[in-house]
Amino acid sequence: MNERFFSCLLIGQPGTGKTTMALTAPTPILVLDVDNKLHKMVNAEVAIQRGEVIQWTINEPLSTMSLSKLAVIDPKPGASISIQRPKGYVKLAEMIDILVEKGCIIEHNGKEVKIKTVVLDSYTSTNEHLKRLLMAVNGTSTMTLPLYGTALTNFETLNNTLLRLPANVIFIAHERIDKDELSGRISYRPLIDGQMSEKIGKDFEEVYYLEKTVIGDKVKFEALTIGNSMKSCRTSRILQARVEPNFSIIYK
Repeated sequence: MNERFFSCLLIGQPGTGKTTMALTAPTPILVLDVDNKLHKMVNAEVAIQRGEVIQWTINEPLSTMSLSKLAVIDPKPGASISIQRPKGYVKLAEMIDILVEKGCIIEHNGKEVKIKTVVLDSYTSTNEHLKRLLMAVNGTSTMTLPLYGTALTNFETLNNTLLRLPANVIFIAHERIDKDELSGRISYRPLIDGQMSEKIGKDFEEVYYLEKTVIGDKVKFEALTIGNSMKSCRTSRILQARVEPNFSIIYK
């Protein structure tokens, strides 16, 4: 009998517990750590030491351009520049290629490990690395309309490749707030450039928004599972509108 896997998109502001929730998924968990922060999280230390959570880090700089040179580049849209290609997105792509080739069986501490959950943390940082690569390859200082089309093609392929892995797959994205200038309507969506911000949710069976509420000296973390006019979350499971952000409880 084939093992069933789930896919989930977690969206929220910094500090709302997105990564912490992802680490409650079935182990071993492989975190594609584009944010380069997992090793700094105190609440992940024990799981990392036990081998329940494995970190593959993207520690490459966003740009190969120095800050002093960046400050004086031509600001005109599409202005030409010559810059060495940054390696962050390519390194991530190579990691994913390994997972595809090996069927999510990786070597860790001298042993073969079958990964049960793959976490991309975060899609927002992945977006930034891809943009810098596309600008360097095309010799431009800003993203142009054709490059946004190229970025969308890359994102669609990235999503499809990761979501076909023989593992649970969790994407993490930061949140941005949009306001319609005519109606004043507020909406929340993933902090991603271009069309992918609106279409990414279609690829996942679960889309949760993470919220943190502080009352006095007490902090409450919740995952919103049912959407409204402002947040397009959803679930395929029978869940309350707000649940404890813990996959071991949701999928018990």
